Amino acid sequence: MAALVTGATVLGAGSASAAGYRCTTSSKTIDHPGSTALSDDFDFKVTTCAKREGGYVYSKFTVDIDGPPGFSGYQVVNYDTRGLAQVKNSGSGTVVKSAYGSGLAGKMNNLNGYGNTIYTSPTAQYRPAAGYRYRGGSVLQIDWKDDGAGLRSYSFSASPTV
Repeated sequence: MAALVTGATVLGAGSASAAGYRCTTSSKTIDHPGSTALSDDFDFKVTTCAKREGGYVYSKFTVDIDGPPGFSGYQVVNYDTRGLAQVKNSGSGTVVKSAYGSGLAGKMNNLNGYGNTIYTSPTAQYRPAAGYRYRGGSVLQIDWKDDGAGLRSYSFSASPTV
């Protein structure tokens, strides 16, 4: 079961390179497919951002993860789990540049005592031809522990057009 919430947001003070980014926030609740625990849902709140500056388009995202408190200190994903920041053509939706980020598995496998963590993707950078518009995209590629399915991709809402 997935819930989706969208809206324009600006990254707050203290977030990496917030100036000039246009952002959208969306959410999904995902059941841990490899777990038999009664309460094993993970809530992902992703803020996807893009900006155009100095002839380049930049895209990145931050994900606030709210997992089950009982999963703190438990390996919930395999180590190939990663975040994928994208620059997409706003008309066709075609991905023109991607940046894979490590560290998502480590964050998810080291939830705090409340079952929470925050992950920030790398920044995808693309030098487009003049006259084209782009959006930022965000994908979580998660390899859930004990489900045997390998990487599963979860896409979130694209940023506003830049």
